[in-house]
Amino acid sequence: MGKEKVCKYCGEKLTNNNYVCLKCGKDQRGFVKKNPTLSVFLIVFILICISIGIIFIKVNSITKNSHSGEYIGLEDFMSDFGSDISITTDELIEEYENDKDDADLNYNENFLELTGKVKKIEEVDKRTIKVELKTDKNSDYKIYCSFDKDENDHYDEIKDYTNGKEITMTGNLIREGKNLNIEYCILGDWETYYAFDNTFNIDLDLEDLLEEAKKNDKNIKLDKKNIMSFDSDILDYGYSYEEIINHISQISAGEIIITDINEKSGLKDRTVTMKINEKEINIKLDKDNFCFDENLVYQINKVLKESNSDKMLYYAYMDYDDDFGIVNIAYSTQDDINKINKILNKSNLGISQFEKEAELESI
Repeated sequence: MGKEKVCKYCGEKLTNNNYVCLKCGKDQRGFVKKNPTLSVFLIVFILICISIGIIFIKVNSITKNSHSGEYIGLEDFMSDFGSDISITTDELIEEYENDKDDADLNYNENFLELTGKVKKIEEVDKRTIKVELKTDKNSDYKIYCSFDKDENDHYDEIKDYTNGKEITMTGNLIREGKNLNIEYCILGDWETYYAFDNTFNIDLDLEDLLEEAKKNDKNIKLDKKNIMSFDSDILDYGYSYEEIINHISQISAGEIIITDINEKSGLKDRTVTMKINEKEINIKLDKDNFCFDENLVYQINKVLKESNSDKMLYYAYMDYDDDFGIVNIAYSTQDDINKINKILNKSNLGISQFEKEAELESI
């Protein structure tokens, strides 16, 4: 039996579906239900005020950045939202010399495309090259770019660059005092950056953990070539299930063959169909969810189980930061995964246990 409804003013019992107390005559409804039209108006008004505030802040920032005083048109204003930044070393330093705080607002902790000339190259370790760039400006600011071996096909080529060589790279600017450090650099412009398949490179922390596990137990056969790692929001970056599936086939050394991939969209959801080792399967996805859906892994495992495979796909998730999550997929035996999970339990990486069973919800 449901809970008995009483008047919140006098305590009198209320009859079903009655929002006015028959004893005291008080309306039991809240403000929103009493004034639906006014409530909608207030919500819209608040949203408009927030939007105006954001635009005002942005306009103020852009106006401050216009040192020459020219008119800032609508096209210039709109292009400043979410646009890819392309800049030279001299232009970047000039921005910081003119207004450090404003330059930080526009560039610090942002990815940008930077063009400049090599001044000095230092190989920090076997995996990292640090390049100092020249500037024609007489400034205390210095620009350094870090290139990781795993993320650059031209790593060995970069090591041999000479003084004065012009290069263009994309990376994340982190300012430390007068040092402008460009991290996670990839050699090339924005087009190269977006085309470069760095999303599927194994996460360095996970690779180190795997090597540690293999040192403790020589019988572990799982290798880094059997693991793939990528951003959970991968489909937002223009990647497709075909590309994810190609990499799954690679980590299985061709033991998982997936063909005939098709996708159909309905009003509420979309369905991906494919053949896994010649068996047709369907995966239903939420229409508005463009994150990777781990059900793909579990559907593949169903087919592998039916063929009595001793290896399956195992899925683990890692909260990298507030806005970035990493999906890790391993093609392995249960015995190896149990050993890896024991090492994971003792680590502080924040990676969940590798699992092969389906969960109720997608990430």
